[in-house]
Amino acid sequence: MRSGKVRNERIEFLRVCAIFGISIFHVLLVWFQQASGLSAVHPQMTVSHAEVLAVSFPSMWLMSIISLLGAWGNHVFYMISGFFLIASLAGKSRSRGFWRSQCSATLRRCIIIVLTLAFYVCIALLMNAYVMPLPGVGSSTWLGIDLEFIWLYLIFVALAPAIAWVIERIGSLRAEMTVVAMLVVVYLLNGYIAFFAQGSLDGRGLGDWRKQMSAVTYLFSFVFAGLIGKRLREADAANKASKLYKALAYLKSPSILKMLMALACACVIALTGILAFTGHNDILYDLSFKSTSIISFVLALLALILCATIPQAKTNDDGRRHARRFIASINMLAPGILGFYIAQSLMHALWYRASYYVMHALLAQAIQYGGVARVGLLAAFFAFGIIFAVAIAAFVCLFDCFTRQPALRLWKLA
Repeated sequence: MRSGKVRNERIEFLRVCAIFGISIFHVLLVWFQQASGLSAVHPQMTVSHAEVLAVSFPSMWLMSIISLLGAWGNHVFYMISGFFLIASLAGKSRSRGFWRSQCSATLRRCIIIVLTLAFYVCIALLMNAYVMPLPGVGSSTWLGIDLEFIWLYLIFVALAPAIAWVIERIGSLRAEMTVVAMLVVVYLLNGYIAFFAQGSLDGRGLGDWRKQMSAVTYLFSFVFAGLIGKRLREADAANKASKLYKALAYLKSPSILKMLMALACACVIALTGILAFTGHNDILYDLSFKSTSIISFVLALLALILCATIPQAKTNDDGRRHARRFIASINMLAPGILGFYIAQSLMHALWYRASYYVMHALLAQAIQYGGVARVGLLAAFFAFGIIFAVAIAAFVCLFDCFTRQPALRLWKLA
């Protein structure tokens, strides 16, 4: 959720990157699972020439990096919301009438989420009736666990005023120390899940403790980003001679932030490259297992801070023209992230079959050839998957821009 009327265009761009990252991750997920050797553990999974990916060092390296995009995009989604919403509400929580005003404001935010869900459920039912059958349509699983991230988002938004109120009362420093300590515990448990206790791929219901840890992990991303947003607001409001301002000046230094981001990306590329080169495909999968990846968390956090703190660069007239066009495109796509989340959960089968058919055919050809021909076919496999995923995400976001969003504005809910 954004506070205020002025958008931070870099954060809007980060939203779009999250949308594309999640889409690419979902298109390539099944291939990464199969190439990582999960088909040997789970015989129900069909091996469709994924062995040609498993023996290709560049393919496994690229897929392992792409596999981090799923959790990274989820963290970005929750972090951006917490960064603005909790920081804004914490500042307002000492004002008179806070709870009365926030009851109506929070209800309004929740109504937007529920109406968005209802809108895409109706579209999915129409698609199921007139285009193609959708697996599990209308079932409790389809509306429940398949939409886990949306229900979590709804809960986090509803809890945000209470979280902000508590943070403001106990103080930023004490809240930060508490959350950091709990984050350490959360990611120790996540590491245990990823490397020792993943469980059945089909058996992670809402009652499973690993599924509940996923919700806890994203809640802490939401809260921790809110604490950072609160600190940055305090630093902006503080006297420039204060210790707080001087301490956080390092956090807001563009050169230091860029260096940290570059270092983190280099470490991830090196680690995944070494594991792919040495054939540890199972460890590559464990590193990015669902919500447990601390790599995805750190990269999302650094990306958010970078986008939130680096000032807008000055451009010449031609640069401004191109920048305005680019910003206009970003502003059209970014608000569609909620709609895309719901659409890809409810109607994934609509585009999954098309992408799977083409990518399976490319691997079937690649397995018959060697040398340059195989390299070319594998390159085509990845190029198609990435372009297809980006195109689908852009289409859904544009559809959302011209359908759901005008309807919400008509009802004065946008």
